[in-house]
Amino acid sequence: MSSEISTGRLVPSPWQTFVGLVRISKVSVYLHFFPWTLAALLLSPAALDRAGALPAMALLLLSSAGIVAATAAADDIVGLRNGSDAANYTRPGFRRDIRRKPLLSGAITLRQAIVFAVLAEAFAVVTGVAAFAALDWDVPMSAVVIFIACAVLGPQYSWGLRFSYHIGGSELLLGVGTVGGMLFPYLAVEGHWTRAAVLQGVLMGLWLVMLVSCSNVGDRDGDAAVGRRTLPVAAPMWVVKGAVVVYLFISVTTITALSTLTTMPWWTALALLPATVLHAAQVHLAVVRGRWRVARVSAFVAYDLGFLGLVAANLFAR
Repeated sequence: MSSEISTGRLVPSPWQTFVGLVRISKVSVYLHFFPWTLAALLLSPAALDRAGALPAMALLLLSSAGIVAATAAADDIVGLRNGSDAANYTRPGFRRDIRRKPLLSGAITLRQAIVFAVLAEAFAVVTGVAAFAALDWDVPMSAVVIFIACAVLGPQYSWGLRFSYHIGGSELLLGVGTVGGMLFPYLAVEGHWTRAAVLQGVLMGLWLVMLVSCSNVGDRDGDAAVGRRTLPVAAPMWVVKGAVVVYLFISVTTITALSTLTTMPWWTALALLPATVLHAAQVHLAVVRGRWRVARVSAFVAYDLGFLGLVAANLFAR
């Protein structure tokens, strides 16, 4: 429980602070770890038999968690400072659970968040380097480059280069970052590219962008107030709706390529059909009916079902 100080304000207990740090890290948002899971499932038996392969994958999972935590914490720090989180989390008709923003709820202080973000970034780098060392640095240079790019650019979603404050930057960093989050552990252990891995990474990144596109519409007013030029802020709604339609087209095209141009089972497209149906429902809800909040729920469930479909296909492809 919280204890009172002389000013009358409540001081969070150590447990409340711990829970707040877990929440600001977003490591409990399981979809962040879908790419790593698919990378692990795609590894060939020969790659898994490599000396150091299993410790390396475990370390790369920890590194991925560190990148997510540093990125999420930096985003919340900036969101508190410029007031966008307060605006977006109290918007009438689009209210969210303020406990998801521990800086707003008072569970942690700004200083604690900054220290946590720095430590999370350091943890991501150290565990990533340790993973490559576990493989005796016998890894493709592309794996190292992609890892460095993810670790360095991820926290700059809102801080530093502030990708999400420039039109298209949010979609670019989230999409490409998700692809990279799948490819650097896969490349490090497998040692080479495969068409199936790249296409599955593209799907993970694209589906996340489809999900976030609906959230950005809900956050439009708050983002506009602080100069965050997301697509809904910087472009007319017909462009935003057109982008959602294009995302669906790219998703269907990528699924078709995955099913026909790789060694994945022939029924891969069928395994991904539930996700495709829900993405079509997302487009209808958003574009035709303007119900972006419900469309976001549809996209969220589609992401889960799409991941499960890919898991099933990968298991039978082994």
